[in-house]
Amino acid sequence: MINRRLGDSLLKPFTRVTSSGRYVPEVDGLRCLAIVLVIFFHCHHLFRTGNEPVTSAELTAEGWAATATFLPNFFFAKGWFGVQIFFVISGMVLALPFASHYLQGADRPKVKDYFRRRLIRIEVPYIITLTFFLFYAVTFQDRLWNEMLPRYFAGLIYSHSLIYDGALNPLLWVSWTLEIEIQFYLLAPLLCTVFKIPNTLLRRGILLLAILFIEPCVDAANAAFPSVIWRESILNQFSYFFAGILLADLYLSPKLKAIRANPTALIWDAIGLLAWPATFLLLEFPPSFNLKPLTLILAFLAVLTGPVLRKLFSNRWVVAVGMMCYTIYLFHNFFIYSILQYFIFSKFVVEGDWPWNLVLMALMLVGCLILSGLLFLVVEKPFAKGKLPRLFKRSSKPSPDCNLDSIS
Repeated sequence: MINRRLGDSLLKPFTRVTSSGRYVPEVDGLRCLAIVLVIFFHCHHLFRTGNEPVTSAELTAEGWAATATFLPNFFFAKGWFGVQIFFVISGMVLALPFASHYLQGADRPKVKDYFRRRLIRIEVPYIITLTFFLFYAVTFQDRLWNEMLPRYFAGLIYSHSLIYDGALNPLLWVSWTLEIEIQFYLLAPLLCTVFKIPNTLLRRGILLLAILFIEPCVDAANAAFPSVIWRESILNQFSYFFAGILLADLYLSPKLKAIRANPTALIWDAIGLLAWPATFLLLEFPPSFNLKPLTLILAFLAVLTGPVLRKLFSNRWVVAVGMMCYTIYLFHNFFIYSILQYFIFSKFVVEGDWPWNLVLMALMLVGCLILSGLLFLVVEKPFAKGKLPRLFKRSSKPSPDCNLDSIS
């Protein structure tokens, strides 16, 4: 009982307060998975010698004992794919209010409120973060103002990758994904008009074809007309956003709701146990068509349908991490390299010391989450409802889609 009360007290600042009833805690659970993968990917090389087996071929060649020891490395080395998981979440979350309107007759999302909310919820924490790292780079990293200011302004307009030929922003490495997210935010109301198509088979067929063929089309276009815009814009990631839009369609299906209420839904837990590893295996063995968005659709449906996975991904601690994933994403590299590694872990890490390093990586993850949680209360939470704090502006009613926002 005491532990429960303590947990309630600790998690209260990281709990979503919803009013529309459309909140799906498993979505925050999926955000948690995505951000944990990204954190492990970015801190993984601090613990490696570089000789550890990280591919399926290397693992199977090492024998069962080595496979058991190094299997986590297989997933850590592919943790960058957490970004694509975020893209699928974005597609689903932003599409749900539009799908609810067109397919179920719910209130139409107001485009003005849609953009105003995201301008405040996404842009304000981003400006705070980018400005912090500008001053940090000049003050503590001996960077020059005349070098960093162009990068800063390119980042402010979400165009650094396009302007600098795909180069990462030295002020905020991870901002390339936010640049792609913003492109989707702008296009989402238009893309979601696909839900105007009343024929379910035709509508889902169009989305499925887009998922399968858009990547080959982009590759062909890039081969014919080489340009940074093909690989550094949303065009190269469209299949994952369309997978999310298709998921929104499936999630609202009465058939899916019936499956969730049926004891046979346990089969979706089994599907999830196959679909998630299969997605990571496809990173090594890509077929002619990009099937990863399709396996992610199965994996997401398993989390949204299977009773065991639903319980796991809706755990309140998991959900709390997912809720503050935007702050974690913005600052995790800073915490890993400039704080935790520099002041603490450099004293204990011995490269290649497995499985002991798995314990250290877990501790680094926990430290990163704690520091991010404290920062979340200052940088993100005041703007989480898509409106300026009362200090600046009187509160107004939240927009209809406020409880299913997406952050990457």
